[in-house]
Amino acid sequence: MGLWVLDALINQPNTRHNNGNAPKFQPRLIILTNIKFTKEHVQTLFLGPNYAIEQEPKQYTNKLIIDIENAIRYLEPKIQNTFRYLTSKQMKHFLKTNRHNMLHKRYQYNIKQLRKILQKNKLMIVKADKVRQ
Repeated sequence: MGLWVLDALINQPNTRHNNGNAPKFQPRLIILTNIKFTKEHVQTLFLGPNYAIEQEPKQYTNKLIIDIENAIRYLEPKIQNTFRYLTSKQMKHFLKTNRHNMLHKRYQYNIKQLRKILQKNKLMIVKADKVRQ
């Protein structure tokens, strides 16, 4: 009997059960200026102020190497060189095979462009205080 109910629900046409009273959310980004922004600029702004742009791979691999070296220094002196060799081999393999995401460069470029536009036109980006309805 349970399978029949499940089949009936699956085959039932897609209907709304809230009679069209879906919650209305405020838009994440509202542009209150006549300045035209490109689609890419709007997409970058839409990410929000708390979006963390990925670091450039060179920066985080250098930090990783420093952290690994600091950890190796806590090992016994006899085995330190062995671990240095193994980690350098792994890092070389990682750097060779890692096809990192280059979106961070595009986002950084867009942010620089947006800053120039904002400064040139004396505009500000502010977080919404209260929502008007």
